[in-house]
Amino acid sequence: MILCTFCAIAIFSSAQEKFSIRGIADEELNNQLLYLCLMGDGEQAKEVVLDSTTVEKGKFSFSGVHQMPDIAIIKDMDGETYPLIFEKGEISVNIAANRRGGTPLNDSLNIALNRMQLIMDNMLKTSNDIYKLMLGMKPEVFSDKMRNDTVFKAEFDRNNKLFLAQMDSVSHCIKDYKNSIVGVYLFSVGGMMMPFDDMKILMKEASPLFSQNNLVRNIVEKKNQAELRMKAELENKMTPEQREEQKKRQEMDAKIKIGERFPDAKVKDNAGNMKLLSDYVGKGKYVLIDFWASWCGPCRHEMPNVKAAYEKYASKGFEVISISTDRKLKPWRAAIEELGMNWVQLLDVDASDIYGIYAIPRTFLVDPTGIVIDKNLRGEKLEEALSKLFE
Repeated sequence: MILCTFCAIAIFSSAQEKFSIRGIADEELNNQLLYLCLMGDGEQAKEVVLDSTTVEKGKFSFSGVHQMPDIAIIKDMDGETYPLIFEKGEISVNIAANRRGGTPLNDSLNIALNRMQLIMDNMLKTSNDIYKLMLGMKPEVFSDKMRNDTVFKAEFDRNNKLFLAQMDSVSHCIKDYKNSIVGVYLFSVGGMMMPFDDMKILMKEASPLFSQNNLVRNIVEKKNQAELRMKAELENKMTPEQREEQKKRQEMDAKIKIGERFPDAKVKDNAGNMKLLSDYVGKGKYVLIDFWASWCGPCRHEMPNVKAAYEKYASKGFEVISISTDRKLKPWRAAIEELGMNWVQLLDVDASDIYGIYAIPRTFLVDPTGIVIDKNLRGEKLEEALSKLFE
């Protein structure tokens, strides 16, 4: 028992290191207390106070022993917080400039926070622009303006598109640090703004250092609960017709599952010859199966991304097969020429019945043996998926 006790003490001690924090503060904080807190469970209302110190002549310091790496914050009497990471070495914190550094993780955190702050500032500006645009406007007035006021609609759509792009930037900023405790803090700041599907992908891809952190798990649970509440609210407002439509879409989505073989079917090539999809899929290449149509605006908007991916990875074993739901051959062939779609072009007007395609564009990524490994890849998500396979 004594031996086991000593072993436990040794293991616990080995997981801890000495830390040293040297800081600069505004003169207005002279003679005031600063608190060193641990962000243990992700809720700032329950921060664990580890130590306190007094600012003297614009300077302060903390030192001690703690398990590393871990996230801490320095908090002043007004509740302002300044994050840092416990790491071996001398950590520098400049409260006046909201900077931290001196060790690798704190240098990285400072760069990441500057990037995140810029995104947040831009989001605040955009949301204010949207708020001013809609100030005092009743829902029915807004709907009428979106239908009949082309200037208003264009401005609203522009701001809304910008805001969504900024939200996407938050996701990318967090994903860049998904294997570091730096990302844990970024997730505590912006995780609730991530689209639900992006968050699920992030949790699958991130290292245990990130995904198993209590701070991250706390936010994921909140996000899950918020998603469930939103779905429940939407379902409560559904008409019987909408419920039936939702059921049909779920049944269609289930027709093609990740981890299963992509179903075979008859298709026509550009010359009108009848082919089997299996003539092109499962032949030793990664294949993006892209359902689209010449009349589909979002499809045409997405096509430059598909073209860029094809040109970048075709030589490395990547193929694209575009399957159109067009019923008129002339506009289909004209769009292929206009968009420079120099890969396999097939036609299948009954895609909804066979593949469960109820909306386009719709994509499926298939491995060299014909197994579906991902779906609904568009824009940057497509590039991310392919870069992992080929780079």
